[in-house]
Formats: sequence, C-alpha cells, structure tokens
Amino acid sequence: MKKICKKLLSVTLVATILVVSGCAGQSKQESPAENTAFVSQEAQSGAETPAIETPTQTVANDGTAAAYLKTYFDVTFSSGQADAGNFSEALKQVAGEQAAAVEGDLSWLTAVQAAVPAAGFAELMLSYPAEKVAERLAFYAVEAPEEPAAAAALACALDVALIASPEAKQAVAQAAFTVADAEQLLMRIAMANGDGRNYLGMASDPSIYGKMNQTWNSFLLFDDGKLSAVGREAVEQEVTTGYGIKSAVYSARFLPGLTLQYGHSEIGHAHQLIGLLNSEGIDAKVQLEPKVSIYQYLLEWGPVPEATPTYEVKQFGDLYLVYAVEYDLQLEFNNTADMQHFDEVIKTYAKKNEGNEEAVGLIYGSWWQPLYSTAGVKMPGEDYHQIYDCVVTNGIYSIHPFTLPEDQEAVTARLKELAGDLEVTPVERYCNTAFYNYLTGADYQ
Repeated sequence: MKKICKKLLSVTLVATILVVSGCAGQSKQESPAENTAFVSQEAQSGAETPAIETPTQTVANDGTAAAYLKTYFDVTFSSGQADAGNFSEALKQVAGEQAAAVEGDLSWLTAVQAAVPAAGFAELMLSYPAEKVAERLAFYAVEAPEEPAAAAALACALDVALIASPEAKQAVAQAAFTVADAEQLLMRIAMANGDGRNYLGMASDPSIYGKMNQTWNSFLLFDDGKLSAVGREAVEQEVTTGYGIKSAVYSARFLPGLTLQYGHSEIGHAHQLIGLLNSEGIDAKVQLEPKVSIYQYLLEWGPVPEATPTYEVKQFGDLYLVYAVEYDLQLEFNNTADMQHFDEVIKTYAKKNEGNEEAVGLIYGSWWQPLYSTAGVKMPGEDYHQIYDCVVTNGIYSIHPFTLPEDQEAVTARLKELAGDLEVTPVERYCNTAFYNYLTGADYQ
C-alpha cells in the first residue's frame, strides 16, 4: 500500500483528473523545443556584448503520426496525395466538425491558416498587430509573406509550435505540402487539443521519476455506482474473483501495437522498473493510470483495517470487498524488438522464482506473478498467452475482469445479464506466462 500524503489537497477528483490529463503530449520527444532567452552578467551591467544569432525553433516530428491518425481518428490519405478536400476532411476528423475547410488550393500557407484555429488559437492569431507579426517572424528568421492574414497565421503557428522555422520558410518559398507534412501538422493539432497521447514523458527523461511520484500521490479512491453493483454481483455469483475499475480520462492513448500494460501496487517498483529499462537501453513513453483494484476480503486475514483515501474494505451483507488504489503503467516502446525484449528483462530482474524467495538480485517489489499484457498485437506464443478482458463500461468508467478464452463467452453472457443496459465488450489481450498461470491456477510462479 502506498504512503498516504500527510496533507491532502482540498480538490475534487475531477480537478485532479484535469491536472493530470492536462499534461497530454508533454514529452521529451513530442514537446516543442523551448526558446530560452539568456542574459549575461555583462549585458545586465550595460557592457557591450557580441551579437547572438537568433536560435532556430524546432519541433520534433512523430515517426508514428500516420499510424496514430489512422488508429484514433480514422484518417488516411489513401490517394497518396494531400489536397484541399482530403486535408479539410481530416481536419474535421481530428479537430471536430467545426473545423474550417482550407480556402483555395492546399499549400503550406493555406494549411497553416486552417490549422491555427483548428488547434484552438484563432483569437490569439487575431490579436497579433502587424508590428508584432513582423517582429515574431524576424525572431524566427522567416521572411513575411505578402498576405497579412497568412503572415499572422505563420507567426502564431511558430509561437505555439504548430510548425518549426524550416517549415515556415518552406511555406514562404511555396514548397510542396506533402502527405507527410499533412500528417505531422494534423498530429500537432491533435496534441494541442489534448487528443493525442496523454503521458508523463520518456523513460529516459531524468525528471520522469518525480513526475511519477507526483502523479501517484494524486490518486484517490474512485467508484461508479452502477459498475460497482455489477462487479459486486459478479464476485458474489463467482463469475469473477475480482476486477479493476478505471477512468478513461487517464487513458494514455498510446499506439496499441507498441504498448504493454504493466500492473502493480507500489510506486517504488515503477521507479526501479523505469531505471531497469534505462539500464537495458530500452526507451518508452510512460503513463501512470490509476486503477482501483476490487477483490474479496477474507475475515481470517484479521480485523477490517480503517479506511484511508487509498484503501477501504466495504461490507455488503456477508461479503467484504477491498477497494485499493493501484496503477497500470502504460509503456509505448519505440519498436517491436524492445517491446518483445521486455518479457526477458522482467523474468531476469523483476520476477520471483522458486529458490530465490528473498528476491535477491531483483528490483524492489518483485512479484511471483507479475502482470503485463497488450491488446494491440499477437505476441510470441512461448512467452504470451491469449486471455480476455471483459470490459463493462458506463460513461468514462469501466471495470475489467480478466478471463480465460474457454470461459470468455460464458463470462460475457453472465456480465451482460448483470449489466442490463451497460456495454459489455470482450477485448482480446495477450498476457505473460506467469499471470496466465495465475488465471489457470496451474502454477504459483
């Protein structure tokens, strides 16, 4: 169980959610580079200093933009070309039906003019007087286009990192606007609107450990009445032995085919796991999603503990259920090789085995049966096994009972009976061998 903060912030869970989800897209690889102004001691004292070349602003490109747009927005440029029609349609799919269409032929300039309001910066763009437009474009060493509206759009797009200086120069030079350019611009619009990835940073980011701690300390118990009733009935009727409840607002929105979900209950384990990945030369995008784990409390374990903001035992007649805050660590790897190597890393450094009951040489909090799985790709059969997550959804909340393939149809049918008008969806996943052994009861390791 995690340590409880001595002083709880007097904010609601909704406010906490907004703070966490507001960090979407802020990472080492996808965040715009900051333009920092440095003033030397000589400059402060009034002494003459040599001229400093204006830095060129850069915006990192996302090598998975095409796959991401297809997965989350159903955007593809099937013709292999971007034109005013398909780019305008893509804008609506990414930014909503209110997104304005491209005016005239598609070019860098017309695309940027459409992108700025689609990303939520229309009023900011219109606030730029001509003098500021000229000053900002000069700062980025970009020549101003003749049309004032296009110049203002470029200046604003540069300031909010929708485009980088080289792209602005391409726009002024009337360079071709390619499909790859369209995908990168659409991805940045999604990120600006909070509809891209929602994550803390990269495993290689030195600040990731502090971010994880701060996020973990914000997690409190949460519940949904209708789902809780379904889950309680499912445990009472032995449809499942337990489940987790999650909130969609924390969803990492990672690419499924490169993502593993790793569950645990202690933040110290997540810290060391990220350090372990770094020691193995594996980088990944990192998000910490809260999960309230719900399972039966047996009275032979001792007196029912006093409730805390992160742990509570609730009584329902003769049934006692534990509600405990845990987490799912979402990891989106850079490539499938790293994703597949993760299993060997865990089995070597983060899994207890017979003969090493004291976990010598393993990272903190290693379990006999660690739990990690993916819903995006079929993993190697010798290391991963098919299971199902029978998801029951009510608005932003969902419960997640895992089951074996041979039991999936029966469990889904029973849950549908209990859920009434709530949506029940069996989701195929592939989990590691140790957790599969836990589900089958075949082995304790």
